[in-house]
Amino acid sequence: MKRSASILTLLCLCPAALAVDAWDRVPPPAESLLGWKASLDEAGESQLRFGGHARTMAESYRNRDFGFAPIQNDAWVHHRVQMFGEWEQARVFKLMAELSWGEMQGMRNELAPADEDRLDLLQLYAQVKWSDFTLRAGRQVLFYGSGRLLAHREGANQRLVHDAVRLSWQSSDWRVDALAASPVRIGPGEFDNASHLHQTLLWGLYATSPSFLGEGHGVDLYYLGLRRDSSPLARGRQELRHTLGMRLFGKEGPWSYNHEGILQTGDVADREVFAGALSLGGGYTFKNTTFEPTLGFRGDLISGGQSPGRVSTFDPLFQANNYFNEGGFVSPSNLYNLNPRLSLQLTPTLTLDLGVNFLWRFDSEDSVYAPPFNAVAGAAPHGERYLGTAYNLALAWDPHPSFDLSIGFTHHEAGPSLTSVGGQSVDYLQIAARLEF
Repeated sequence: MKRSASILTLLCLCPAALAVDAWDRVPPPAESLLGWKASLDEAGESQLRFGGHARTMAESYRNRDFGFAPIQNDAWVHHRVQMFGEWEQARVFKLMAELSWGEMQGMRNELAPADEDRLDLLQLYAQVKWSDFTLRAGRQVLFYGSGRLLAHREGANQRLVHDAVRLSWQSSDWRVDALAASPVRIGPGEFDNASHLHQTLLWGLYATSPSFLGEGHGVDLYYLGLRRDSSPLARGRQELRHTLGMRLFGKEGPWSYNHEGILQTGDVADREVFAGALSLGGGYTFKNTTFEPTLGFRGDLISGGQSPGRVSTFDPLFQANNYFNEGGFVSPSNLYNLNPRLSLQLTPTLTLDLGVNFLWRFDSEDSVYAPPFNAVAGAAPHGERYLGTAYNLALAWDPHPSFDLSIGFTHHEAGPSLTSVGGQSVDYLQIAARLEF
C-alpha cells in the first residue's frame, strides 16, 4: 500500500507504518519539495533548514451535525500555510520555529477557533540531547500511537499544538516519553495563541517497544492524566481523568493488525469516572494481484452512560477528528462501531478506499457526541440504539511524496437512534490538495 492512502486507512490497516518518531514527524511523513538546507561550518555540524506546508481544502455538508447545526447546508474553502526554520548543532542542540496562517471562505455557520488564524506561532521549541536522553521544551506537536488520544487535529484548518516539556529516554528496544503539557487555544488576532495551564493540564508517560512476537511487531504502554477546570460533560465543573492503555500493532507478510485497550478513572463534578474503550483492527493485502486489494476490518466498543454517581462516557482527549471517516460526524464516545474496508491501488500513484461504518450508541440514555467532544443529540426516547450506516469513499492521487490530491465522500444514513430525536441523514464532500515545500 502506498503512502497516498488516507490517514484513516493507515490507522485501520497499516499500524506498523505508524511507529514513527514521536519527536519530529506526524503522519503522513513527507519529504519537502523545495526545502532548503545549508551547513554553517566546514565540518557540517551546524545545520540550518527551512521548509513549509500548504493545504487548500473545499468541504460541503448537507444536514451538518445530523441537521442540528443552525445552518444545515453549508460549504466553504479553507487555506493554511505553515513555514518553519530549524537550526541544529552537532545533533545535540536544536532550535525550531514554525509560523502558521489560515483563513476560511464561504462558511455560513459560526466559525470555530480552529477554522481561522492570523499569523501566529505554531511551534517554537528548544531540544537538547545527551546520552540516551532528549529534552524538548516549548510549543510543539504531540502525536502518539494511532492518534486515538493524542493527535494534531489534521481535519481542521489549524493544527492542534501544546505548550509542553517532554523528556525521552531511548535504548535499543525501548523509547519512553514523560510529558507535561497544555493545549494551545487559537485567538482571533496575530500572535495571540496561548495555553492556560491553570485551566487544562495534561501529563503522562508513553512507552513503545518491540513486542514478544518479534520483528515487525510492537507494543505501546501509556498513562495520561488530564485536569480540566470546565468539563465538557459538566460546564463550569472540574474534571480529572486518568487514562491507562495498551496498543498492540504489527505487520508480517500480507497481514497487519492494530489493537488497543483503554481504561479511564477519575471524577467529573464529584461523580466517579469508570469508562473504557476497546478497538480491534486487522487487514490482509493481496500482493501480486491486480490493484493489490487490502481487506480490512475494525471494531470499536467505546463506553457511555451517566448516572447521579458515575460517569461512563469515554473522553477521547485530543483525538483525530476523522477517526471513523472523513466526514468526522461522531466522536469516539458512547459507541459501538463495525467498519469493514477495502483499499485498491489503482495505479502506482492512485489509491481508492471504500468502507462502511455501522454505528450504535453504547447507552441509549447518553448523548451522541461530535468532535471534539460535544453533545449534538440527546437521549433516545424509546431506547433506540442504532445510529445508522455511513458509506465512505476516498480517492487519493500521490504523484510525489511532497504533494497529494484527495477526494472524500461520506453518506451517513441516519438510524432510529438519530431520527427519534430529530436527526437526519448527512452527506459530506471533501476535496483537498497538500504540498510540502
